[in-house]
Amino acid sequence: MGSRTKTYGIVGFLAAALFFRAIAVQAAENPKDRLDYWQKNFGELKQSEDPRAARAHAIFNRVLDAAGKRPGVLPQLFIVKSDAAYIPLAFAIPDGGVIISKKVLDICYTDPTRGDDRLAFILAHEIAHQFKDDFWHMKFFQAIDISREKGSSETAVLNEVKAIAESTEKVLAKELQADEYGIVYASLAGYDTDAIVKEDKNVNFFQYFYQSLDPENIKGVKKDPTHPTPPQRAEAVKARLRQVLEKVELFRLGLLFYQAGEYGKAVKAFAEFLRYYPGREVYHNLAASRHQLALKYYREWKGEESARAFKLSIAVDPETRAGSITLRGEEEGPEARFTKQLSKAVENYEKAVSLDPSYALSYNNLGCALILQGEYYKAVAVLKDALKRKADYPEALNNLGVAFWYAENPAKAKENLLKARELSPAYDAPLYNLAKIAVEEKNAGEGTKYGEAYLKLDPAGSWADVVRSALTLEKPKELVVAAGGKKPEMIMGLQAGGYEDEVPRDWGKPVTSGDVPLEEEPLRTAKYANGVMTVSQDDEILLVVAPEGYKGRSSRGIGIGSSQQDLLKAYGAPSRTLDTAQGTSWAYQDEKVAFQIRDGKVISWMLF
Repeated sequence: MGSRTKTYGIVGFLAAALFFRAIAVQAAENPKDRLDYWQKNFGELKQSEDPRAARAHAIFNRVLDAAGKRPGVLPQLFIVKSDAAYIPLAFAIPDGGVIISKKVLDICYTDPTRGDDRLAFILAHEIAHQFKDDFWHMKFFQAIDISREKGSSETAVLNEVKAIAESTEKVLAKELQADEYGIVYASLAGYDTDAIVKEDKNVNFFQYFYQSLDPENIKGVKKDPTHPTPPQRAEAVKARLRQVLEKVELFRLGLLFYQAGEYGKAVKAFAEFLRYYPGREVYHNLAASRHQLALKYYREWKGEESARAFKLSIAVDPETRAGSITLRGEEEGPEARFTKQLSKAVENYEKAVSLDPSYALSYNNLGCALILQGEYYKAVAVLKDALKRKADYPEALNNLGVAFWYAENPAKAKENLLKARELSPAYDAPLYNLAKIAVEEKNAGEGTKYGEAYLKLDPAGSWADVVRSALTLEKPKELVVAAGGKKPEMIMGLQAGGYEDEVPRDWGKPVTSGDVPLEEEPLRTAKYANGVMTVSQDDEILLVVAPEGYKGRSSRGIGIGSSQQDLLKAYGAPSRTLDTAQGTSWAYQDEKVAFQIRDGKVISWMLF
C-alpha cells in the first residue's frame, strides 16, 4: 500500500509540475514566465542548507557548459525549498529559468550512487526543452485542468491540445527529442548516462513522465487500444536511449584519441558523431583535432626548429607551435595537407561560434588558427572577441600578445603577455613568449629574466630545452633520466601496446563490449567488472582507461585525489591539455599517460 501511495504521489506531483509549465506559456504577460516571480513567491533551497542543492548547481553548470547557450538568455537554476504537491517538479520557462523542487533531489538520490547522473539527465532534459522553445508540457497540463472545470471558456486551448494528445506520435516525438538531447548533454558533461536507463526498483523516471503525459488524462479524449500504455512507452524510450548511448561512445573515443595524440582517429570519431549530433562542442573538438593535424604537417613541411617560434595556447593544447608562416610552393606533400587541415579547422571553429556566440574557447582557438594562416590582423580581432566574452582569459591574452607581435605592434604584444602573466602566475606560455621577444629585440637581460622564470615552471619539457639552448644552460642532472630508467606505466598489471590475450585472467570477461567501425579494421571497446576500459584494434590494445575511484598509483606515485601541483611535480608540464565540460586532461607523450583533472584533483587516467 505504501509503495502504491508513493508512486501515485510522484505521478500526481509531476502532473502539477507540468501544469504550471502550461500556465507559463498561456500569455506573454503571465508573471510565471519570469524567474523573478518564483524567486519572490517561493522559498529557495540554499546550497548552505542542503549539500544536494550545492551539487545540483554544480551539475547544472557542467551540463549547461556542455550544451551551450541560447543567444539572449541567461540560464539559471532555482530550487524550490518546499516539496508540497502543488509545487512544480521540474520545468523550464522562456526567460532562461530552470526550476526544480526539492522533491526532484529526493527522487534522484533514492540511490545515492546514481543521484548525480540522474539529476544531470533531468536538468539536461529541461535545458533541451528550453533551447527548442518547446513548452508543450505547459499546454498539455493546462488542458487537463480546463477539461475538469465546468463552464471553462478556454475551448481553443483544450481543442488544440486534445488534437495533439490523441496523436501519440506527436507526444512521443516531442518528449523523445528532449530525452535524446538531454542524454547527449549529460554525456558530454561527463555523467554516467547508463544510470538513466538501468532498472531501479524504487524509481522509473520514464514511466512517471509518460504516465503524466497519457492522453486519457484529458477528459473527453477517448481511449485508443492501439496506443501504447505508459509503461510500454517508457520501455520504448529506454531502448531508444540505449541506441543514443552507442552514438555517444564515438564522442568519448574522440576525446580519448585526442588525449593520446591520435588526431587522425579523433577526427574520424568526432566527424562520425557530428552526423548524429551537430553540436558546438563537437565542432570545436573536431576543429581542434584538425588543428593539431595541421601543426603536425607544418612541422613536417618546415622542420621542428622553424615551427618552434612562439608558444600559443589553443583550448586543447598549450604546446601548439606556430611561427611566421608564408604559404608558397606547389599544393602537394605536407604543405598541402597542412593547408587543407587548417582550413577545415577554421571552418569548424567558425561553425562552433555560430552555434554559440558566447563560446570563448572557439574564439581563442580560431585566433590561433588565423595566426597560423598568417592572418594576423584578423587574429587580433577574433582574440579581442574572445576577451569580450571572457575577460579574465590568460590563454587568449597570451595569444593576442603573439598576434600583436606578428602584426608589428611589440608594445601591445608585451602589454597583453604581461596581463596574462599577472592573471595566472603559474601559466608558463607568456614567460616563454616574453623571453622570445626579448631575444628578438636583442635584450639579453630581459631574455635571461623571463627565460629563467619559465624554467621554474617548466623545468623538464621540450620547450625548456629550447630555453636552455638560447641561454646556454646545462640540463640539471636530476632531470636526465638514463635509458631504460623509466618505469613502465601500468593499470592493474596491463600496459597499452599489449594484446587482448594479455588482459589478466582475474578480470574475467568484459561486462560490456562492442565494435566501432571507424576504420577498415574496427575499434573494439571493452569494459570490465573492475571498471577498467580498453580500446583495441586488430587485437592490439591501444588505450587502457582507469576508472574513477581506482586505488592504484602511477609509476611516479600519482593516484586518484592527487592534486594538480602533485602531478606537476611528478611529471612536469604536460605535452597536451584538453579542456572540456568534464574537466581537464594532461597528457604526457613520452610517458604515454594522460591524467583527467577536475576541481584541481586527479579523477582518472589512461595509458596510450
